[in-house]
Amino acid sequence: MNVAVVNFSGRMNGNCHDISREIKNALGNCGVTIIDMGHMDIRPCGRCNYECLDAQNACPVKDDIGGIYETLCAASLIFYVVPNYINYPCANFFVFNERKQGVFGRNAELLQKYLEIPKGFVVVSNTEKDNFRQIFKGHAASPPDILFMATRDFDSNVRGGMMKNANARKKLRGFLETRDQRPETGK
Repeated sequence: MNVAVVNFSGRMNGNCHDISREIKNALGNCGVTIIDMGHMDIRPCGRCNYECLDAQNACPVKDDIGGIYETLCAASLIFYVVPNYINYPCANFFVFNERKQGVFGRNAELLQKYLEIPKGFVVVSNTEKDNFRQIFKGHAASPPDILFMATRDFDSNVRGGMMKNANARKKLRGFLETRDQRPETGK
């Protein structure tokens, strides 16, 4: 099994970082690639002439987004770990989302392949849920599977420490088990 985990937080050692590593640890012996968006060179849409909308042109922006989507399209399972910033996903997720047009705009077959890859969304959030449900629909062929983890429920805060709590780890691992399709002997 080839699993991709995308940590959308720009903070290098917070809850999303720890959750991403916990996912990798929980899945153990299968191939897990962690993509830390805070380390990637990804620029928002703009400063172009809408090349992604033309049949013969590709997005002119040269950054890491193409490689990220290439990794995701090669995965058999994807987990997105997304922090809540003022009731919405963080800016790294929005840039990733808007650049999807430049990657898939002229390739409906590749988009369909991406949408059909099973995904789990883990949101570190103490507040809004509906905005996340709506936004994540554009990344899944069926209603997205989302685990909301509130720091306040696990004696933690936005700066980190959630994965030190046994109940938080148990909740996350329970969510992972429902998506892990490996035979019992592979776990």
